[in-house]
Amino acid sequence: MSEQTEHMLPDIISKALALPVVRVDRRTFLTKLFPHATEVELMSILKDGPQAVYTLEQLTKVARHVVMHDTEKTSAISFAAGLPSNIAVAAGTGTADLVQYYGFALRMAQKVAYIYGQENLFTEEGTLSEDGERDVMIYLGVMLGVASANSALMFISKGLSNTLSKKFMATAVTRTTWYPLLKKIAGYIGVSVTKKTTSAVISKSLPVIGGFVSGGLTLITFRPMGNRLIKTFETTLTATPDQIKQAQNVILEDIKKSSNE
Repeated sequence: MSEQTEHMLPDIISKALALPVVRVDRRTFLTKLFPHATEVELMSILKDGPQAVYTLEQLTKVARHVVMHDTEKTSAISFAAGLPSNIAVAAGTGTADLVQYYGFALRMAQKVAYIYGQENLFTEEGTLSEDGERDVMIYLGVMLGVASANSALMFISKGLSNTLSKKFMATAVTRTTWYPLLKKIAGYIGVSVTKKTTSAVISKSLPVIGGFVSGGLTLITFRPMGNRLIKTFETTLTATPDQIKQAQNVILEDIKKSSNE
């Protein structure tokens, strides 16, 4: 792993990924998620992704259910433990709270990604792969509203295996070339977690009221993050050649701007 790649992940994200509850085993998750699939269907799901068996509408319904379930679970824990209610109000609440919040977000992102046919982010040894580092940052970028991350997702998606994207990935976007875009996402994360808000003070200074604020705002804000990722995967799996070309141009332009900054 190159020195540049080692610094792709912000420290807060590296710590979140190290939490034992964050990693989602793709095989186990998909097997439990589709209990009524036949043996043949399950083999296809595990090999080629759920999109090989189910329609986009069916996948979206399942994904939204997963996001809602994770949101409710995270909200309950936020209420009980006083975790930050969202990225913006997380400032000043301590590194442990931020790590746990991002851990929940990354866990949800993995589930959504696997539903839409993405490969395992982790190696057989349980470590995050080099592509996995790139992918989790792009997922977070999408969830946090970084526009260029939506285009980037098209090129890491298994569903877009056409000649154009293959050629682009092989020649234009190497691991090193991705760095400016991922650095931009990392910068966005850094700005988000340092914002000061009154809600952060309330959540930590008044346990009961803060619990309602923290849990309630998590319910309001965590779900849209997951839904942004769902929407982008929907667009990705149904993208036309023109949309792919446009996404390619967005990525190249963003990389060019980032490199000159």
